[in-house]
Amino acid sequence: MKRRNFFILFLFVATTVFSQQYFDTVQLRKSVEFMSADDKMGRLPGTDGSNAVAEYILAEFNNAGLNPLCNGGYQYFSYIKGWKNSDSCAALLDGKKLVPYSDFAPVNFFHTRSASLSADVVFIGNAQDVDWEKCKGKWVMMKDDEKASYKSLSHKAINQGVGGLILIDTSNTPEYEYSNVLGISVKKSTTLGPVIKISATMADSLLAKKNLSLSQVLTEANKKYCIPLGVEFKASTSFEPNEITAKNVVAVLEGSDPELRNEYIVVGGHYDHVGFTEKISNKTGKMRTYIYNGADDNASGTTAVVELAKKFATQPQRPKRSIVFVAFDAEEEGLIGSAKFFNECLPFETSQVKAMVNLDMVGRYNESKGVKIIGSNTSKEGKRLIESIASNYDLKINIPTKSLFFASSDHANFYKYGIPVFFFNTDTHKDYHRVSDEVQKIDFVNMQKIISIAYDLTDNLANRKKNLRFQKIY
Repeated sequence: MKRRNFFILFLFVATTVFSQQYFDTVQLRKSVEFMSADDKMGRLPGTDGSNAVAEYILAEFNNAGLNPLCNGGYQYFSYIKGWKNSDSCAALLDGKKLVPYSDFAPVNFFHTRSASLSADVVFIGNAQDVDWEKCKGKWVMMKDDEKASYKSLSHKAINQGVGGLILIDTSNTPEYEYSNVLGISVKKSTTLGPVIKISATMADSLLAKKNLSLSQVLTEANKKYCIPLGVEFKASTSFEPNEITAKNVVAVLEGSDPELRNEYIVVGGHYDHVGFTEKISNKTGKMRTYIYNGADDNASGTTAVVELAKKFATQPQRPKRSIVFVAFDAEEEGLIGSAKFFNECLPFETSQVKAMVNLDMVGRYNESKGVKIIGSNTSKEGKRLIESIASNYDLKINIPTKSLFFASSDHANFYKYGIPVFFFNTDTHKDYHRVSDEVQKIDFVNMQKIISIAYDLTDNLANRKKNLRFQKIY
């Protein structure tokens, strides 16, 4: 009898534990590995790597039997990211035509749509104390030195009436550079003077007019110069705003209840990341590509959205309310994808969305920090609901009433419409936005448990009799 009771108890415990293992950690790993592989090049919006991940997500939605929304599952939008060179820049030194990207390269510090200047050149090094009267209307040449605040000096110079700026690129490989030195809207332009970079060879030829050399002025880093070089330099630059086309991936699982199917629960997470950089390695001295693969940020959250969609779609009984699954693009650019979410291509209004579950960085569970479920208090019932669901799992749950992270992810664009939100996050770490955010560091066992909590929550939201009552916390 005791053995039989023990067996029944064991079976009950095993069944309970098994029922919580909703998701296959092997599949979770495959998905995160695919999204964060080197060939995706950091999933910058509009790139081939980003498009490959979007295609993968949509294929998973379609295979699960979800209905794609908008343009076959893609919700396209555009945004402006910096400015790009229009390839109509030119430079002349004493009447001799210079070679673009060999002798010189255009620079856009001031959102100047087009500018040109023909004037004498004054060399100032990287001095802050300059007789600006000698520089008005002239070209000012200074060192492009990462250790010096040449961008601040550029800003100061242009405010003092300098005609244009020449930056010495000591790497001898001048490339186009964009930097919003003025901190103005990317959609605005100015009429400030041109800025260019020149090669070290070109700088030497200019400095030679006054018996100076680049090597000399580089070793005299603290020496103040304000020397007219007695040479005419002519250059023109032309730029245009860089428009990026991005896309959210959106699909819906229609609810089973004739009335409640017109109410929606949104489950989302962003799939974009910050791309890659190319720079000279400190170890080898050679140019190297550094890829920000973003395994945790946010291949983990995107994988969670995909697997939740598949799980709900394969249940014998569909939930009463409809569930929209969305992978947002351009979150890293300022939550742009979620800000563009509510538009005319969706078959519902903001008032029909009753809750939003956001999964962003859910792959690095830390026992001391726990799982943050931020925004649980944006509804009167949310905190108690999460505590009840989480009690079935051996994870530490952190439900902050106030959080600096609240406005840092896509749920914030739902909260502003009076929609209760739940933001699942395992907190930042030393690999955040670094090339070291790799799949090997993801804790798939606990990630599975976190997604299971999100599943139970979404299931409750989609089937409960009464919707959550929104409450404002900010």
